[in-house]
Amino acid sequence: MAGIRLPEHSHCKFCGDPVPFGQDYCDDECRRLEDEREASEKRKEYMFYGSAAAIVIALIAIRIVLL
Repeated sequence: MAGIRLPEHSHCKFCGDPVPFGQDYCDDECRRLEDEREASEKRKEYMFYGSAAAIVIALIAIRIVLL
């Protein structure tokens, strides 16, 4: 096994299967699923930052009212 070399290749960004070098995905299904996963992550980030901002604003408002 020491002298065996695999052909130059990459791995699918979604499922990790080997793909020809320079390709990002093994098929359109993996590309679609990765796009959905990225959109979901982006939504989660927006919700987190929106919630954090709302909490900070609420705490500032409570502080102002109590003074």
